Amino acid sequence: MATQADQQPSFTEIDRQLCKPGTPFELETVQINGRSTVVWKHLPKTFRPYLLDSLAKFSDKVLVNAPAVEPAPATERVDWTFGHVRKLALATAAWMAARGVKQGSLVGLVGWNSGEWVVSWVAMHILGAVPVMVNAAVQPDSMVHCLRLTKPELVLADATSAFALADHVQALAEGGVGPLFSWQDTAHLGTCAVETVNLAQLSVTAAQIKDAEEGKGITADLGPESDAVVFFTSGTTGYPKAVLSSQRAALHGVISSVYPLARLAMRQGAPASMVMDMVSNPPQDEDPNVVLMAVPFFHVTGCLSILLKAIGDGNTLVLMRRWDVPEAARLMVKYKINVISGVPVILLAVMQSGLLPKDFKLKFASYGGAPSPERMPSDIKKRWPDMTAATAWGMTETNATHTVFGGDDYVNFPKSAGAALPVNEVRIVDPETRRPLPVRSVGVIEARGMNIMKGYMNNDEATRKTINAEGWLDTGDVGWMDEQGLLYISDRAKDIIIRGGENISSEEVENAVFRDDRIAECAAVPVPDDILGELVAIAVSLSPGAKATPDDIMETARPRLRSHARPAFVYIADAPLPRNANGKLIKTEIKKTVQALYAQKKRREAKL
Repeated sequence: MATQADQQPSFTEIDRQLCKPGTPFELETVQINGRSTVVWKHLPKTFRPYLLDSLAKFSDKVLVNAPAVEPAPATERVDWTFGHVRKLALATAAWMAARGVKQGSLVGLVGWNSGEWVVSWVAMHILGAVPVMVNAAVQPDSMVHCLRLTKPELVLADATSAFALADHVQALAEGGVGPLFSWQDTAHLGTCAVETVNLAQLSVTAAQIKDAEEGKGITADLGPESDAVVFFTSGTTGYPKAVLSSQRAALHGVISSVYPLARLAMRQGAPASMVMDMVSNPPQDEDPNVVLMAVPFFHVTGCLSILLKAIGDGNTLVLMRRWDVPEAARLMVKYKINVISGVPVILLAVMQSGLLPKDFKLKFASYGGAPSPERMPSDIKKRWPDMTAATAWGMTETNATHTVFGGDDYVNFPKSAGAALPVNEVRIVDPETRRPLPVRSVGVIEARGMNIMKGYMNNDEATRKTINAEGWLDTGDVGWMDEQGLLYISDRAKDIIIRGGENISSEEVENAVFRDDRIAECAAVPVPDDILGELVAIAVSLSPGAKATPDDIMETARPRLRSHARPAFVYIADAPLPRNANGKLIKTEIKKTVQALYAQKKRREAKL
């Protein structure tokens, strides 16, 4: 009997129809670094016109709803309209230009989500400058490393980040970093020798603002392959690397974020003509998108997947000062939030909290950046039957999304991370020979396409190790592909637990443990063993109100796991497991804690 998947058009067939000449998704082949590369033909050439035009188009709508600047309470909130952001960004661009910032200049941007962050980021692009987006969650020594590595000509920061960097201003200057300014008053934090600039009260003239708006100083050299953005890797295993990408690569999401919905519509039976008409003439939405923004702008997910899309689509972003489940639920109800994007834990935590009214509706959720529990799509379907959920896989080096799918495909194939977009490729290779492997063979995942980074700044050796001569990027992830072209992530190569020569995927263990409704979070990590080398251990936190012991968690998981993969040790955390600012579990920290507790257990047993 034919299955639903057999009756659906394949991803390849859909791509062939949607990407024909004359369509919004038309493809073309261009030369990038001497290689023929397939790109979206109708993608904006650079950030500058795209941002200015979009901000003008939705001028009266609210782009950002944000907590007032500390020390004001988080419940005090401020609206930033598209037009207001545009006006302040032009003034900020004029102010930076007066300080020597120009096309191609590197400019540091350090801070948590705020209206000022968005204004500063847009201002940099107005000048054709390159924002260097430093993670505000890392320790000051890591911030200093990121800035000295990239040497921006000027640095704009929020109060918290400026205060953290104040003691390092001399070290920054000695490392070639330009002056540091705070866009917020730092007085409530203590004495701080950093100059404050109020972005709403800058000393610039109307003529300077006009020059910025008209693009004075912008040359014809600013194009798709010009430098556009610098992000930093998560740095969970060492100091972050600086990821430099082109305008074209960083902007790919302008079309890549729309394409999966068109593909989904055709998978569900809509004819190509209808899909094209909806894309070309989108209906006026009586229920505009209001997005819970719970991931930071300084990562690709927050910036390129959510902020950039919000500016292009006229969405409203509701910001949080810090992640807090009750506060997230309160904001969702008060501001009628109907879209959640980011990492799986955000939706999972809100869904498990029980704090949302039973009749509360979401219309769309998308997430990536971290593995989601296998049961998640079916749980979402039960809670919000009419909502579309999508999952994606990508990384900083791929400028966010590289594979993606949603809807029934996600429900039917919950372990998958989706299919590659028409403008990129995925392959599975042998870790030793680097030769491509057949379908359903597990190996290292390599990625290629228009969205791949230019390289790691000032680290040619790391770039050569990561991107080969043919343009394939070694993602460090392990996985396999099925006959449909769907990608399945098995593990991070360096996170695989090796028990007596048997490779055990941490995701395999985590998915089995997550089937226990009491579990809110789970991380599988290795603990050392004298005979087998490593054993499986897990760290968990419990759902609100749940009770469990290590023994009954192991007992519940036991029949769901092969013998090699069964946990030998369970740590139940009293608080949420540690995550970085982008919502990814910090496994190095979790492993350190779990291994220390396991060692204590072994010492106690040895004394008996």
